[in-house]
Amino acid sequence: MQNDLQIEWYKFRKQRLPLYSSLALVLLMIYSGLTSSDGRSLMLSSFGAIQWLPIILIAVGSSFLDMEYRYHTVIMLRYKSSNLFKSYLAKLVIVYFYGVGLVLLALLLTILLKGVFVGNQVRWFDLIADRGSILQITLVNLLGTLLYLLFIVTMSFMLILIVKINAAVIGISLAISFFGAGLSEALIKTFTDATTILRWNPLNMILVTQQLTNSQYVQISHLTNPEIIVGVFGYALLFLILGYQLFKKRPV
Repeated sequence: MQNDLQIEWYKFRKQRLPLYSSLALVLLMIYSGLTSSDGRSLMLSSFGAIQWLPIILIAVGSSFLDMEYRYHTVIMLRYKSSNLFKSYLAKLVIVYFYGVGLVLLALLLTILLKGVFVGNQVRWFDLIADRGSILQITLVNLLGTLLYLLFIVTMSFMLILIVKINAAVIGISLAISFFGAGLSEALIKTFTDATTILRWNPLNMILVTQQLTNSQYVQISHLTNPEIIVGVFGYALLFLILGYQLFKKRPV
């Protein structure tokens, strides 16, 4: 596995998209600071990073796997790899830990940009109702984002193997990210008799970031915090298994 990780890390760092994506995150967070005067919301959302991180990882993840097919390197991988699953898993691990790195970058930038754009107007230990301090909520939001990124990475890998067009995968993933939770809520409200089953639909897992810091979202997801976390891990595992099966069988 270590050898597979080294190989995939070498491929990953040779790409320009991860670097450009990191710079884009920095610029987008600065842009959020310049265009919003609500210091509390800026800090809670890590200057918009919570919104932008999944989008960035969708683009980077699907492009990383799609690269193997665009440049036909998957042929060598297919026939020279002693364990194809380890190679596929290594790709997922590399992209996910890139996401972890972006979350840490977002946390650092939030601290720095707070001093530039918010100053002492809002303090880290200011309390918000019964949700805790701004610092606590911000950290939990970023933790929820880490969970959500696991869901996103495995899903984007699976989708690129189904759709086979990178731009389409990004579009589908963005649609799921922005409208999935609303669609899930509509389904649950429409088919109330099936709420017990429908609450476990994959679109409902998108709410994990918001729900961990706002208990009101339990009324929308109909899942407790432990249940929605289990759901995220469960679907990530399912997407991993399905993605690998597609990867193994896709013609090269």
